[in-house]
Amino acid sequence: MTHLDTKPVLVVDLDGTLIRTDMMWESLARLLRRNPFAIFQILLWWTRGRAKLKQKLAARVQIDPGTLPYHEKFCAWLRTEKNSGRKIILATASDLQMAQPIAEHIGLFDEVLASDGKINLRSENKLRALTEKFGERNFDYAGNSTADFAVWRGARQAVVVNASHAVLREAANCTALGPTFCEGYSPLAIAKSVYTELFWRSGYLVAILAGLLLASAFPKFSLAGFAWICPALILFAARGKNGADAFRAGYAGGLAFWLASLYWLLYMPVAGLPILGWLALSAYVALFSGGWTWFVSRFQFSNSSWLSRLRWTLTGAAAWVALELLRGWLFSGFPWSFLGVSQYQLVPLIQIAAVTGVYGVSFLVVWFSLAIYSAAEMIFSNPTKRHIWQAEIVLPMIVIVLLFVGGLFQINRTSIAPEKTLRVVAVQPSIPQTLIWSASEDEKRFSELLAVSQRAMTNRPDLLLWPESAVPMFDGVYNLISQFAQSNRVAIIFNGDDAEFHPAATNYFNSAFLVLPNGKCAGVYHKQKLVIFGEYIPLVRWLPFLKWFTPITDGWTPGDQSVVFAGEEFSAAPLVCFEDVFPGVARKSSAHGLDFLVNLTNDGWFGESAEQWQHLANSVFRAVENSLPLVRCANNGVTGWIDAHGRAQEIFRDAAGSEYATGVQLMEIPLQAETEKSASTYYHRHGDVFGFTCVAITAVSLLTSRRQRQR
Repeated sequence: MTHLDTKPVLVVDLDGTLIRTDMMWESLARLLRRNPFAIFQILLWWTRGRAKLKQKLAARVQIDPGTLPYHEKFCAWLRTEKNSGRKIILATASDLQMAQPIAEHIGLFDEVLASDGKINLRSENKLRALTEKFGERNFDYAGNSTADFAVWRGARQAVVVNASHAVLREAANCTALGPTFCEGYSPLAIAKSVYTELFWRSGYLVAILAGLLLASAFPKFSLAGFAWICPALILFAARGKNGADAFRAGYAGGLAFWLASLYWLLYMPVAGLPILGWLALSAYVALFSGGWTWFVSRFQFSNSSWLSRLRWTLTGAAAWVALELLRGWLFSGFPWSFLGVSQYQLVPLIQIAAVTGVYGVSFLVVWFSLAIYSAAEMIFSNPTKRHIWQAEIVLPMIVIVLLFVGGLFQINRTSIAPEKTLRVVAVQPSIPQTLIWSASEDEKRFSELLAVSQRAMTNRPDLLLWPESAVPMFDGVYNLISQFAQSNRVAIIFNGDDAEFHPAATNYFNSAFLVLPNGKCAGVYHKQKLVIFGEYIPLVRWLPFLKWFTPITDGWTPGDQSVVFAGEEFSAAPLVCFEDVFPGVARKSSAHGLDFLVNLTNDGWFGESAEQWQHLANSVFRAVENSLPLVRCANNGVTGWIDAHGRAQEIFRDAAGSEYATGVQLMEIPLQAETEKSASTYYHRHGDVFGFTCVAITAVSLLTSRRQRQR
């Protein structure tokens, strides 16, 4: 018998040894890159054991063996051993469906042993299988990790590959040490490979960064400049990707934005619901960001002509607006934090909202951002042309500057001191939400509200405002309000519950009331836009278990029309809770001859957070769109008023500078004589003409793209 005949079989591990990565983690990264929601399936598979997890991954993820990072020096040694006539076995904890293509690609292995969905061929399990097949100490084993110690203890010789010095020392204690291949070892190699696959190649890392930067463009940070670059960053994350991959990159950016921006939902004092609502709402609205990147990816960027690039930027901006309009309408709508809202402090520029609504500002921001993207693409494709980028941004820059100057002119032209003002006192009671739910405290907290209001009467106001949820329900409460109005000769606008009794059912409304100085109720408004899971439960007749996820036990009925409150010296239209974020609701409420809009809101659900300031930022655009002051009375901030040009005025702060404390704010609201009242804005007269034009452009672009692809 020759020496070659007695040389023991060489058994080679796959993960971390033959290749410098791990097939399970590579497959996990690729599956999650393709579908982040697969994490729920993965966790379910994992509960059934690693072998089953690997089998499921192998069935869903195919990895090209030629793209894997092999340990070249070790592979060269294997070829030498194979040429000497030695039998080589690949034995791996990876699933057989993963290992077999790699073995065929390398072409050195006589047999493959791998996990099969039932047994995870690792450590003791691998030693048992090799001992049964070849006998104890009748094989050499090449491995790299602590999991291989058990196998080395049963092997004749340890071949250590891509391992740390600690593993190398312990391998020598397990058995005789053979050749070693540990040069260039990095403990972070697998983590780096997974990170590269899951976050960098997918574009998720750039998209997530863009989403977080975009969140900082909104209150409280209000770093509005980030809004002008973040759409370009999100698009860069989807660069070179088509269809589903582009959608996922955009979705990742949108999800990061909404999770960061809506963090205040976690402050709601309800067990379980805040986390569920935060995740569910963020996951839903992020779909629109994914839809935008999917749309733009269908129209590949081309540097063939300036005109084609201009058309590309304008179409991308129109698509953004179209999706914002859809978000504000679909499933009762969630028009919170449209991109243009981030510019609420850039008062001259946002005057365009009087024509286009907030959508016009969103359009400008996205247009400029895509122009930056276009400029960057031109620089990289033409590095020798130093000034080529200028042509990409010159047109949007000119338009923005002209609109800014025009906005300044409009503000100066209409900033005329009014002949008459209305003295308004807004009470901010800062009642904790848990106290609002406590019926035993109703009379006490209402007495405190009356006491604070009575002290404010020394300012001799014409109108007193109480916020949403300030007035509790108990017998005689409305008589007390009427008596307060009469004794102080003041009109009161407040929020409370109303009911309509019908033979078949009783309808309950979240309402606003106007009580005149004579104590008579002169107007009732029923809130039209209800808060999902806060004021109504969708599909509850068919899915009654949904009640488990909300603190409410029954739903309110939405109102069906706007109402004007006509006082002795003013006319105002009420908006309750978050109705002032809906452009259409505020527009319908802004009847001709109206003096101002008034928003009664709670916002105490969310502690002392950015929610109150985000709410205020949205309100700014309702004032500009309709060229009307908007007076806000909130439970714990932000109480004050916004003038017709969108400038926040007379914001309540206590002596310590807090906007969330208990107190009152005296405001002087300008009233114009009937003959001096400005004509209604284009937006008020015609509505979302600009927004629907963007919808039409987007739809036509999609149809055109589809026909071109079919050809």
